Amino acid sequence: MTTQTLTTSTATDSTPTAKDLDQQRATIRRDLAATLRWFGAHGYQFGLAGHATVRDPGPQERYWVNPAGLPFAAVTEDDLVLVDADGAVVEGRHSAAGYQSQVEVHRARPDLAAGFHVHAPYIFAWSSAGGLLDPITTDAAWLAPVQALRESFDQPITEAIGPTARVLIQRAHGAATFGATIAEAAYWFVAVERAAHAQLVAEAAGRVRLVDDAVLATWQLTPASAHAQFQALLDHFVAGEDARR
Repeated sequence: MTTQTLTTSTATDSTPTAKDLDQQRATIRRDLAATLRWFGAHGYQFGLAGHATVRDPGPQERYWVNPAGLPFAAVTEDDLVLVDADGAVVEGRHSAAGYQSQVEVHRARPDLAAGFHVHAPYIFAWSSAGGLLDPITTDAAWLAPVQALRESFDQPITEAIGPTARVLIQRAHGAATFGATIAEAAYWFVAVERAAHAQLVAEAAGRVRLVDDAVLATWQLTPASAHAQFQALLDHFVAGEDARR
């Protein structure tokens, strides 16, 4: 399975050809649809709520988004919608799910090409308290340097996420996660949902202890590593889908 890769644009990069752009779009569509199905298969949706955004590689400001009214588990590449900077549908047979706040993040943070806001159960429960997740395990420690808090919808989302965060916990409204690639953004969501589950269970048991500062300082996860970890899960998931056809 060809996958979206982490790239850094430089002044010496050659201009991509139409064929290059078509190949990149095909990869984006395949990975985005498969990731949404993975989320659906793992219970990361409530009703039809939630949305995904991925910046199109072309010169115009356009975004690939999930279709409104379709469960994540049912999304195929052909269901995805391409919208312009104003939200008008450029390509696709469905209307687009709500995505405007995520587009604001993409505009403010060119390093973040993909984003997910998914109504998964544990991060929604955790967000009711309106706080960041604590590094109570080494898995949760990976989130410490990349998370930020949005206390209310009155706070501009770009102000809340700031210049470095990739995970935004929104009070009483779960989380949104972002990355340079689809797989990176998806991995942060898996990590935040797992960390929320662990902390809720630990607090209910009354047995919460933070990771030592010395460990926390060295327990870091790079964007490339986050990308690689989810991409491996996604490739396995798609292989299983193919085997069942």
